[in-house]
Amino acid sequence: MVMEKTIHLLIMYTMLVLTVLLFHKGRKHQPSLMLAIYASVEVFTNGFNSLNMDAGIDFFIRFPFMHFIYKPLYCLWVPLFFFYFKYCYSSNFRIGKKHWPHFLLFGFFIIFFLAIWLVKGNHYIWENLYKENSFVFFATFSIDVIVKIQYVIYNVMMITSLWKLERSRRLNKQQNTFLSVDIRWLRFIVYGYAVGSLGGIIIFISALMNYQAVPMINTLSITYYFLFFFAIFYNTISHKLENEEIRTKSRPLPDPDMEVLMRRIEELVVGKKMYLEPELSLLQIALALNEKERNISQTINTIKHRNLNDYINSLRIEHACQLLLTKKEKPIFEVMYESGFNTKGAFNQVFKKITGETPTQYRNRMR
Repeated sequence: MVMEKTIHLLIMYTMLVLTVLLFHKGRKHQPSLMLAIYASVEVFTNGFNSLNMDAGIDFFIRFPFMHFIYKPLYCLWVPLFFFYFKYCYSSNFRIGKKHWPHFLLFGFFIIFFLAIWLVKGNHYIWENLYKENSFVFFATFSIDVIVKIQYVIYNVMMITSLWKLERSRRLNKQQNTFLSVDIRWLRFIVYGYAVGSLGGIIIFISALMNYQAVPMINTLSITYYFLFFFAIFYNTISHKLENEEIRTKSRPLPDPDMEVLMRRIEELVVGKKMYLEPELSLLQIALALNEKERNISQTINTIKHRNLNDYINSLRIEHACQLLLTKKEKPIFEVMYESGFNTKGAFNQVFKKITGETPTQYRNRMR
């Protein structure tokens, strides 16, 4: 128990320091920000869990409802790591309204436990919290079961996405929606997290079966998680931000070559309507054309006088305008999705930036 507690505290304080650094880097790097959010939630829950393993249990005796504040946070661990994976998987990924189901379990248990506290009070909670076969006991136990189910579901989702990516790389398809910034890094975080998740499931089952080796298995699992996440945090913090569009110092291509490359880009992006893919990235275009990312970026900047995002968004808004004019009964949110946007906020912002009007104003004016 002493070793287990020591490792718990070591993880908590180490991650606390690294989380602060991640939030600093996350100002300009979305994957770092997502990892920082995940780490902060884990630090908070581990902090309260450490209280439960020490003399701090007196704190829970006085305030037993605190169990119900930090316990639901466990339902966020796996989804938040999944979002970190998605940010690494695609530079264009953003969390939007369509992702609300991932937070549904967390919200449900927060409301559920709050209702118990308000109706029954602290005395009821403390008397039944660790009383087997009690309603409160089963409520907290259900969270442990749900987290293990999340391990299975989300790991299957991540591994499946990784396999699709690898298969797409091998086939080298012209239109490829399963590309990543760094496939080797994805392999590390996906398979590393899967091993850790398997360890968590084994511990849970061993505890249910009352195996004597549970403390040793738990210590090994915690140590593995510490080393795994330390490697992720260290690599993320120490890795320099890559922005080929800004930092590249290579000589630009000659004008004739740029014009040829621009025609190839337009044949792919415009001709095949690749711009309608919500997660279209510079890497995706580069692999499809078998060309360096910096050459594509320089070509678009030089010939179109805009960066890649502005170029793609201009094509999407042009497509949206056509839909608004020709499909006047089509709801605007359908126009948004069919034009390659994931969120209403981003769609309205880009649309107004380019046309000077909101989609609704544009449609009404054209009627």
